[in-house]
Amino acid sequence: MHGSYIDSIIAVARGKSRQESSLKSESMRLLPTQAGTLRVLDTGSRKPPLIIVPDGPCVLEHYTDLIDLLSPDFRVVCFDLPGFGFSYPALSYDFSVAQTAETIIEVMDVLEIPFAVLAFTCANGFFALHVAKNHPNRVSHLVLGQTPSFRSMRQWNERIIPKILHVPYVGQLIIAATTRKVAAGWYDLALPPNNEHKSQFVQHADRSLKSGGCFCLASLVQGLSRTQDTEIGEISVPTLSIYGNKDRSHKQTDFTTLREHAPNAETIIFQGCGHFPDLERPQEYAKYIKSFVSTAP
Repeated sequence: MHGSYIDSIIAVARGKSRQESSLKSESMRLLPTQAGTLRVLDTGSRKPPLIIVPDGPCVLEHYTDLIDLLSPDFRVVCFDLPGFGFSYPALSYDFSVAQTAETIIEVMDVLEIPFAVLAFTCANGFFALHVAKNHPNRVSHLVLGQTPSFRSMRQWNERIIPKILHVPYVGQLIIAATTRKVAAGWYDLALPPNNEHKSQFVQHADRSLKSGGCFCLASLVQGLSRTQDTEIGEISVPTLSIYGNKDRSHKQTDFTTLREHAPNAETIIFQGCGHFPDLERPQEYAKYIKSFVSTAP
């Protein structure tokens, strides 16, 4: 039994009513899956599907502007991953890359999406890479923001994440007791000083956490730590890498190492941008996605 069991118990205690109260628009719904009940936003339409998952402690509400920019060209599906925002994890969910990737496929199956563009960021990019490796017919394009190689991410994990969060059960209890403080502190580290987006980012995240949202950081860290390099591997899906060069948490990260997994990946640098190129510069990010999808084979 993994320490993530603690987070699942806490989620059960929050109750379904808090999830239901988080559905702020007709395009949102709660979707039961084997990994838990997920909060999903689906713009609908017959346009090419594009799937986004927030990079915690960010939640669906952070992505409103980006979704609005992408929805004229895509059927945008955005959902909080299990253990984040208002997607409460099931007791059986272990936060592993493999199980999370299968959850993405399950969401696509339920929503009758045969294949899609996956636009994921940071550690979530490894879930997308796992899907692309094991279900290449389900992914038309990958857009990965702030995602290096898995080897480089392990090194980042060792530098940035406190060792105590790697300890099962103990890490979960510490995060449960300090969630709002940890979330606010993460934006301090991930964004450039005096960033114009910081106050809004913190407000959205804090509002979510106060209302019953999740930020199961320790379980995510431990799930990634249990992942083997071979579970990521090399893919052939057309891939675009976008990263900001002023992310203080990634000062020592070489994002071109992503080519260890996607040898032909195109790389774009957002100068002066922090950890969230998709949220800090949504118009530019959306423009590159549209261009890439329309021109890549």
